[in-house]
Amino acid sequence: MSDTDLGVDAALEATIECARKSPFYAERLRGVQVRNPAELRKVPLTTRSDLAALGLHGTRALPLEEICHYGETSGTSGAGANSTWLTAADLSRSARVIAKRHPDVFAPGRILLNRFPFMAAPAHLIQLIAQQGGGVAIPAGNINWDVPFPRALDLAQSTGANVLAGFPLEPIVLAQIARARGLDPAKDLPLDTFFLGGSPLPPVMQRRIERIWDGRVIELYGSTETMLLGTGCRARALHLEPDLVHCEMLHLNSDEEIGVGEEGRLVVTTLGIEGSPLVRFDTGDRVRRLPPCECGDSRPAIIVLGRESAVIEFQGRRFHAYDLVEAAAAAADALDSSVFFTVVLPDRLVIRIESEDGSGDPHEAARLHLGDVNIEIETTERNALLDVEQISRSPSVYKPVLMSDWRQPGRRILSVNQGMMEWTRPSLPELWRWLVRSLRRSARGRRLARGLRVAKD
Repeated sequence: MSDTDLGVDAALEATIECARKSPFYAERLRGVQVRNPAELRKVPLTTRSDLAALGLHGTRALPLEEICHYGETSGTSGAGANSTWLTAADLSRSARVIAKRHPDVFAPGRILLNRFPFMAAPAHLIQLIAQQGGGVAIPAGNINWDVPFPRALDLAQSTGANVLAGFPLEPIVLAQIARARGLDPAKDLPLDTFFLGGSPLPPVMQRRIERIWDGRVIELYGSTETMLLGTGCRARALHLEPDLVHCEMLHLNSDEEIGVGEEGRLVVTTLGIEGSPLVRFDTGDRVRRLPPCECGDSRPAIIVLGRESAVIEFQGRRFHAYDLVEAAAAAADALDSSVFFTVVLPDRLVIRIESEDGSGDPHEAARLHLGDVNIEIETTERNALLDVEQISRSPSVYKPVLMSDWRQPGRRILSVNQGMMEWTRPSLPELWRWLVRSLRRSARGRRLARGLRVAKD
């Protein structure tokens, strides 16, 4: 069920017929016939809010006996969690396409350090790629006690891992830990490829990671609802995957396609999913359409700018998450640093950087991307933003954030650590109960220790 296997018209028709089996689309697609992409425009958009309101089984199109995987979004976009049900074939299709597009990365004998958290679909795709002959996977998801960051670095070194799959901040954190141990990531560790997704990854960040590790960065793009949407090429363009999805890139206020260089919304109809197929799903992502890529790949090339819900309005302009991460990464790179965090205040952007004594001009580097806005550069000592020791001791590591808008209600974050870890904030009664329990455990431990000494005497 894909463009390649059936042709686009037949693939769309097959998806529509499959989607009709779900409670949501049984009603929405009643009486609708879709035989080609033009007729697809008759179908109203499916939004994240639509999915959040459906409950667990709203888009499930097959009986549970045919399903092997359940996933859901975190709900961090504000619309609540969305549920997805997948068959073994659904997962396998995405895994096969990734391996097909990157045969030099995924091959027999290649060791894949899989750092994606296992509630996220990419973690399972990396495992499947290995099972299909694309390497040897190490399931080392980064949100657990078993494989904190230091052990992940140990595993990479001891196993001779070739590929690191995970969030874009992962190689930066591991590089900091390596350096704290007196290691040079490029010379002392075997990793040569970084397969990264889940947050903005502008070219300046890709180049920085590649210089630190002397390796290659490949961008991964997808979502829980749609599975794989595309991967990056050697020219650092992100190519959409027509074998798995039919994509529309539309103006924000119309159903007209955007042109090269323009920004719009990405609307997706899945062609490779039978468990929870989606028809004209507005991903919420804003994208910029790129011209034909110099790499020679004919697939559409885009830049993913971020969610519309995450747009920052500042000093009369609108900035996407991609814009702010790109500018901060460039400012940090000017100071020969990989570690940065941006705070949005009413009158200025504060870009905090762990300085490594670079000689460039961070203000100029940031303004090349943001233009004439009020920017303050704050340099900090090592470990002020990314405390290697603290992050190595905590299992509570979340999808990282590199920016905090202090003009909005909620947590006011100042560092990478704060964005990746959230310590519990107990109430006074909870604190009292925990203290009493702790004192009782300590008293019991002392009594047992005394009894042990008496028994020995």
